[in-house]
Amino acid sequence: MTQRTPLVAILVFVSATSTTVFAQAPEPPPPDRDPFIYLFHNLVRDAKRLPSVETAATLGIGGGLALAVHPADDTVTERATAGGPRQPYKLGSAIGDGWAQIGFAVGTYATGRIVHQRTMAHFGADLVSAQAINAVVTQGVKFSVRRKRPGEPDGTSYSFPSGHTSSAFTTAAVTWRHFGWKAGVPASAVGAWVGASRVQLGKHFISDVVMGAAVGTMSGRTVTIGHGANRVTMAPTAVPGGAALTFTLVER
Repeated sequence: MTQRTPLVAILVFVSATSTTVFAQAPEPPPPDRDPFIYLFHNLVRDAKRLPSVETAATLGIGGGLALAVHPADDTVTERATAGGPRQPYKLGSAIGDGWAQIGFAVGTYATGRIVHQRTMAHFGADLVSAQAINAVVTQGVKFSVRRKRPGEPDGTSYSFPSGHTSSAFTTAAVTWRHFGWKAGVPASAVGAWVGASRVQLGKHFISDVVMGAAVGTMSGRTVTIGHGANRVTMAPTAVPGGAALTFTLVER
């Protein structure tokens, strides 16, 4: 009898409650002052928010789920990479590249400033801060764990967590908080596509991707506290054959 391979599903569950009240008012769009000073101010402020109970909970959940699927890493990699790299996954991997995500963030902020769209500039500023925090946390974990990539025992590039996945989920988290579930769900789907691409191309194990999703979600959440009309919470959920992350959207 064939043993069932544990799987991890990233589920999006949206619920709304109009009776929930939050004391902190949404932060206004960026004022008309030097754009570089504004970005630096944002980054310093957001970095101070990083140590929190929610940060610890998010990373703890991600680490727990990564540990849960770790026994299936080799099996999933072997099956996913059978037949060689596939074009749709090459595109997904390119979208999740850190430089591509940072370029999108900076471009969004610069465009908002140029065309005097304060909402766009605010969104771009949050993306820049979130990607900066994500890069620091992701690389810090990579060099702490020093896990080798699949099939590269002597490689100098570390695998855990997936940086492409964390960058994509950072963008998804910020998008969700600024524009709600109608934009957040597609953005999260792109993040899942990026994560699947890294596994299919043999660059990461599935546990790397799971942890990357958690790091990205944490980074986006940190910089958007009090922003937008929505608040996203995350919790673990048991599913047949594994576990899942449940994202719950609570409207203000």
